[in-house]
Amino acid sequence: MINNNFNILKNYVPESSLPILKKWFNQRPFILKITKKRATKFGDFRASLKGETPKISVNSNLNQYAFLITLTHEFAHLLVWHNHKHKAKAHGIEWKTEYKKLATVLINNNIFPEPLAIIFKNHIQNAPASSARDIKLVSELKKYDAPSNFVLLSELPNGTKFTLNNKRIFVKGEKRRTRYFCTEIGTKKQYLINGVADVLIVD
Repeated sequence: MINNNFNILKNYVPESSLPILKKWFNQRPFILKITKKRATKFGDFRASLKGETPKISVNSNLNQYAFLITLTHEFAHLLVWHNHKHKAKAHGIEWKTEYKKLATVLINNNIFPEPLAIIFKNHIQNAPASSARDIKLVSELKKYDAPSNFVLLSELPNGTKFTLNNKRIFVKGEKRRTRYFCTEIGTKKQYLINGVADVLIVD
């Protein structure tokens, strides 16, 4: 069950992926919720509790390829849940295997533009818990976003002033793995901010 209306997906994913998605979704019942933008995640999966139908949510602001990849990521969780319940780790080998199988179907059916397909194929060889951790994938996906003034934090030189959601102003600092030490100008407090965060440069 997908919001009782599979056709809603036509507004969010490449049209060529719809027949594949329909086959997938007929395998297991679930509810798909398309949400507003969330700063901390692109989507999530909630397992069935006390007989409830499992739920998948995906952010509505994602471009069609990012939406499809996120949906595939979460659908892999659904399959793992049905097969293993709590016996499998959230992003363990079972999930990595299911995700790779699903993603390979999309790649083999030429759903993605070639540059993106190459990067995505590499991504699924050992997929991280969040696609946001793969800077190459996030940067490539961003090319298909609608034009905006937002840029990835990772693309800014250290020392650049920026803002998140037009609120607090930060200065970008040194990198630590996938995050950057950033100092809030008003309080001088330091925060670790993900390199794939969409930010606005402040003059």
